[in-house]
Amino acid sequence: MVRAYKWNTKPFEEACAKVGMDRLEAAAKLVRDDAKQILRSKITGPPITRPIPKGRHDIWMERTPGALIETIRVVRKYGDKTRNIWIMAGNYKTWWAKQIEFGRAGWKGGAKSFLRPALKRAPVTMKVVIENGQGETG
Repeated sequence: MVRAYKWNTKPFEEACAKVGMDRLEAAAKLVRDDAKQILRSKITGPPITRPIPKGRHDIWMERTPGALIETIRVVRKYGDKTRNIWIMAGNYKTWWAKQIEFGRAGWKGGAKSFLRPALKRAPVTMKVVIENGQGETG
């Protein structure tokens, strides 16, 4: 005879969701590192620097070589019900990430895609990390 029990699965669901999101974040960090490596390889030669006009010190006029590479990051909101994990590039100072990725508006040198190739190569690595929990944790 079959018996029905009122089994509260909510604690198990929360624990599984937390582990799954941690694994997804570790996989996203591998994609981030790959995107940084791709961008670093595409930006070769001496850095293109333009002097900031005299008397202007606008914060958005970043001229440090490799500044865009350092802004590629994984963003996760802890405690958020939507459970989003983003891989982002650029910030207020380095606003040209979209121009580098897609080569828009006649950007000098054309497109130097870095996120799309990293995401294209990611499925195999991400699958292993998400299924087995192996990979970067920090």
